[in-house]
Parts: sequence; C-alpha cells; structure tokens
Amino acid sequence: MTEVIVPVQSLKTLIISIVCAILLALFILIAFVGPAEYGIDPTGLGKKLGLTALAQTPQDNTKAVISCPVGENQSDWQDIVIITVPAKSGLEYKFHIQQGDEIAYAWLSDGSDLYFDFHGEPAGDKTGYFKSYRESTASHSNGLLTTPFSGTHGWYWRNDTNKAVQITLKTKGQYQIKGLI
Repeated sequence: MTEVIVPVQSLKTLIISIVCAILLALFILIAFVGPAEYGIDPTGLGKKLGLTALAQTPQDNTKAVISCPVGENQSDWQDIVIITVPAKSGLEYKFHIQQGDEIAYAWLSDGSDLYFDFHGEPAGDKTGYFKSYRESTASHSNGLLTTPFSGTHGWYWRNDTNKAVQITLKTKGQYQIKGLI
C-alpha cells in the first residue's frame, strides 16, 4: 500500500499569501485600473503604458455642448408649452434645429420625477441612429445645447407613476417646433 502525503500549509504561509494577494490587487488598482478607468495615475506608469488615454472621453464631430442658460424671467423665453405625460406612458417633444444652432431650455414637472432622454436624430438618417445629450430621472432639467448636426432634437419623457404629469417646457433659440411625436 502506497501512502499519500498531503502537504499542510501553515498559518504563517496562509497569512503571507493573503497579504501578497491584497498588495498585488492594490498595485493593479493603482497602476492599471486607476489610469485606464478614471484618469488617476499617481505612479506615472499608466501614462507610459498609454492607459490614461483610455479614460478620456472620445472626441468626435458629433460633440454637443450643454451648459446652463442665464436668466429665468418669463420674458427671457421665446416659447413656453405645457405638456401632459399620461400615467404609465411616454412621449416625445421635438424641434428641428440646424447644425451649430443653439437651443436654451428649462423644463419642470409638477413635482413627479420622470425618466427623460434629451437626444437628437440627424436629418435624413434611416438607420435609427440618435445621440443622447442628457439622460436621467428627475423632475426638472435645464441647459443650452449647441447642436452637433442638423435634424430633430428634443426629449423623450416616460411617466412611471399612476397619474398624469404636467411638464412646463421653456425654450429659446434658432429652431422650428415639431411638437409632440
């Protein structure tokens, strides 16, 4: 009969292995994940390996500029519309805007949070492509969009509540109102 000898690890070896694994994980986090995901590079190794470039937002021709509009007086707005989003439903409200033109906007619901996607579709595109500028769940939003392409630009709002929600949308800029779609 052959005897099998099973090596037994000591507690000291186990603790050393755990500490080494934790140190290796921290090194990987600091040297590789930080620079690649978040642009944080305390060691400089991420820059040398080209990892910091991965954390940068890609720049392309379809970049939209969004900032907050100035002024909140009623007379500051070109158009003001009240939109009702039915319970458990969604709808879109759009504008036709030429490339490089601006639309300042501010919308506010009657208190309920709505999922919204502020986006645009290029004119003549048949592929279904759209570019989201801002997507969130909130009861209000505002900003200034400089359009990256000519086409329809606007909001999709989804109301997940059990009651209709009213939105007051204020806009100004160079656009043609397409309205509800």
